[in-house]
Amino acid sequence: MKKTLTLLMLSTLLISCGSVKVHVNNDHTYSRKTPITINKAFNDDSDALGELQYLLQSNGYKLMSYGSAKKAFNLDSNYGQSHEHSEITYTHEFNSLYILDLDYDYYFDLFYYAFTRFSATITDLRSGEIIMTAHFRGDKSCKAVLKEFVNKLNSVIK
Repeated sequence: MKKTLTLLMLSTLLISCGSVKVHVNNDHTYSRKTPITINKAFNDDSDALGELQYLLQSNGYKLMSYGSAKKAFNLDSNYGQSHEHSEITYTHEFNSLYILDLDYDYYFDLFYYAFTRFSATITDLRSGEIIMTAHFRGDKSCKAVLKEFVNKLNSVIK
């Protein structure tokens, strides 16, 4: 009986944790060397933005600050609120620039911040094409979800 209860509790814990699902558009060539900027438009006590920047950069992705991308591409000042890429004009020549939009819900667990929902989209600003989408629903530490997200990106992006 004790073994059964332990196995039941363990399986419930594993199911409730969830995993990150990533889909990459195979018709588009994406490289870690193409500049990517992260659009994070709301306050974040969990420091997901800082953690994600660290993970991406330490895995060889070329990052551009949102402020620099905004100046280089004249991103509309309302972009962060509207999530529309239609107001972009180019002032510099880039082969492309990618923007990573994040959306998530989190809470503070007893010792760490945890996501209950996380989604990410990478869009090519030159073509407007969505290059990658990711989704997580469950209950897992923010760091664990972000690390899983970057690991899955690494497996599909060279």
